[in-house]
Amino acid sequence: MRNKPVKNVLFTFDYELFLGKKSGSVYRCVIEPTRKLLNLFYDYNISSAIFFVDTLWLFRLKKVTEESSIAKKDYEMVVEQLQQAVRLGHYVFPHLHPHWIDATYLKEANQWQLINYSHYRMHNIDKNEREKWFNESVELLREIVGNNYIPVGYRAGGWSIQPFEDFDPLFQKHNVQCDFSVLPGSKYISPGQHYDFSDVKTTIPYTFSTDVAVPGNGRYTEFPISILQLPSVKRLINRFYLKYLWWSGSRSHGDGVGIVSDIGPPTMDKGNEMVSVELINEVKLSLYLKFLRKNDYMQFISHPKMLTQYNIDTFRNFIRKAIRSYKLNTDFMKMKPEN
Repeated sequence: MRNKPVKNVLFTFDYELFLGKKSGSVYRCVIEPTRKLLNLFYDYNISSAIFFVDTLWLFRLKKVTEESSIAKKDYEMVVEQLQQAVRLGHYVFPHLHPHWIDATYLKEANQWQLINYSHYRMHNIDKNEREKWFNESVELLREIVGNNYIPVGYRAGGWSIQPFEDFDPLFQKHNVQCDFSVLPGSKYISPGQHYDFSDVKTTIPYTFSTDVAVPGNGRYTEFPISILQLPSVKRLINRFYLKYLWWSGSRSHGDGVGIVSDIGPPTMDKGNEMVSVELINEVKLSLYLKFLRKNDYMQFISHPKMLTQYNIDTFRNFIRKAIRSYKLNTDFMKMKPEN
């Protein structure tokens, strides 16, 4: 029996609540959908998924446990789940949305309101605050997953990893080696959110030094998020299929309300979209499998809060078909260019 070809596939998730006027509940947005993901990975003996934890949300949540027993229970559920993820061989890394420092806790609803976006990206807070919150984030995750914890990886909130000089000293201090924020060919410029990866053509891991958008010899590794191209016919069919799913009652697990402001999704060429569990469906499944067949590297970026049961079932179908044809390497540390 011939050996199966090896495919490098990253499964990454932004572990967070909604970032708008209604955060949603901890159980619905993160605990329930993440539990289903962990069970799925366990079923197929997959480890090394990456959960990028919105650490400033977690920091604020921990603070309000002093005044709310319900918030305390939420925090304990999150801690238990992150510890379980690590025990199962997955990674937990920081993911900072600084506008959590301006969030209001709605005690009666046990939810949060985030309507001030002036601090949405790290560049919009001063150097001392950046260092303070990054340090706090690392220490909180170390407290949760163990004293030997090192935050080897990072994903910027809202993909706003630029200018990288904001992050370079923090990465060096905490031994962060890898970034997962770049979407090749995308761009979004606004007062609250800022990134420009429009000139990035590299679609496999690359090293960089002082600018994430400029591949070259450097101390850091960028793991670009994969982009899927949808032919016009598929886009049309997909549009009607999504309406059908909505009509049939397919809804995301999360119960919050997202951002309505100058914060938005990436601007990409028409027909392009991120490879993502919340975007996969039966219309696109063949395109995902075709992408995997033609490429040796593929990175999913997904959000548990956005997942429907249908998404998870289709994702399971993708994994089942993928492992039938390939040997999947899901550990980013084995994908670094120097390896």
